[in-house]
Amino acid sequence: MNLNQLRGFYTVLKTGSFSRAAEELCVTEPAVFIQVRSLERHLGFTLLDKVGNELHPTAAGRILYEYGEKIFTLVDEAVNAVQGLQDLKHGHLRVGVTQALAQYLMPVLIPGFQDRHPHITVSMDGGSSRGLVEGILQQRYELAVVARVPYPDKITSIPYTRDNILLIISPHHALAKKEQVSLAELAKEPVILTGAKSAVKFSVWKGFEKRGLHPAAIIEAGNIEFIKQLVEKGKGYAFLASVCVLEEIRKGVLATVPIEDESFTVDIDVIHLRGRTLSPAASTFLAFMQEHRKSDSLRILTDEITKKTTTS
Repeated sequence: MNLNQLRGFYTVLKTGSFSRAAEELCVTEPAVFIQVRSLERHLGFTLLDKVGNELHPTAAGRILYEYGEKIFTLVDEAVNAVQGLQDLKHGHLRVGVTQALAQYLMPVLIPGFQDRHPHITVSMDGGSSRGLVEGILQQRYELAVVARVPYPDKITSIPYTRDNILLIISPHHALAKKEQVSLAELAKEPVILTGAKSAVKFSVWKGFEKRGLHPAAIIEAGNIEFIKQLVEKGKGYAFLASVCVLEEIRKGVLATVPIEDESFTVDIDVIHLRGRTLSPAASTFLAFMQEHRKSDSLRILTDEITKKTTTS
């Protein structure tokens, strides 16, 4: 059944005449007549009777009119729902975020976005950078905010900001008294690392391998807070993004020492599937992130966003 034919028939009965139906549909009266007759031939039933100057539905016509009313109500609802997405009257966005960014960036970014777009619901899924890349490829979420790792060709990445990776030790550790420490010295001490798919581990490990070094003892822990507790208790040292530990360093709970002839940074990107059309909600969130962007410092970025949201 042709939807245009059904709409022609439905509009004729709704308006009471072919001429008024043609006017509402912005077509000629003969065009409406042809649509109705074509529909009758397709169904094998007469749908309209003309009694005097009035049109009346046959039994088949009444049934079809009732279904047409339901169909075009749903069509109108569908159009309104899609238009609502475009107008940002509603929408849902699922974003993948690394643990550190979920804890230290998103709490200052999301409230400002929701103040501006209160009808868009944002859900966050946590994970490692490489795990989130896999999630984008599997279309579990439209966007992900990750620490940079090697991306497959199907990923589009948008540079967002950067953070320093700091060597973190207990203030009571012997190395805390040094002005600098070498990777060779660190290789003799137990290291507490984030998960195997972590971008921080990927970056630091390249520094050790470049010098032919391998830490004597390795503890892997996926939870940043747990890592900080282990370091505080003197169970080893760790490498963490600065935004995760600045407060503890300020309070003297943890300490950091520069690494001799080496510095580590982590670049933070927003990624999505190459060639995928982003939903209005995802496009709007991406534009909001780019509006609140600072390429060289995650810490400064979070401070600036916090100031904007508290003064607005």
